[in-house]
Amino acid sequence: MQFLPFIHHFKNEKMLKKLNVPYTFIRAGYFMQNLNDFLGKEIKERNRIFIPAGKGKTSFVDTRDIAEVVYITIRDSQKHHNQKYVITGDQAVDFYEVATIMTEVLETNIHYENPSVKEFKEFMLQIGENEAFINVVIGIHFPTKLGLAKGITQDFEKLTHKQPISIKTYIRDYKANWI
Repeated sequence: MQFLPFIHHFKNEKMLKKLNVPYTFIRAGYFMQNLNDFLGKEIKERNRIFIPAGKGKTSFVDTRDIAEVVYITIRDSQKHHNQKYVITGDQAVDFYEVATIMTEVLETNIHYENPSVKEFKEFMLQIGENEAFINVVIGIHFPTKLGLAKGITQDFEKLTHKQPISIKTYIRDYKANWI
């Protein structure tokens, strides 16, 4: 999603450029933290990832990596004026693959259920989620389903001189959230 000009972040970037103020844009792939945020309850209670993303791959990124990039760009802000960085993990995976990795790390069967948008929305409303939030979640995952969220960059490595945190490492680090 970090590459898509129709998302609202892109509009904000355009506006800031028009104002002619110094900027550093840090765009991100799909947050790994979503697995223990809005996806966490389903994983913990029903051993499933329940999101309408199809077989689309996404470039998962740990927000700890994003924080490190923010620190680097703030620490030497002049060097990073009027730059844009796209922070991704080092691989794109689909939610079936994430479920397989979680199964291995958590030592319990986690599966990816690929609901239709209608099924997802009905279920989320049934458990009391806010419709506006549900629509945002659907909107976030629609580009993934279309195969538009799989881009990988090396910006993290160029800025930090190390590899980004892998999805497997993230799941190990946060294992207690799901068991």
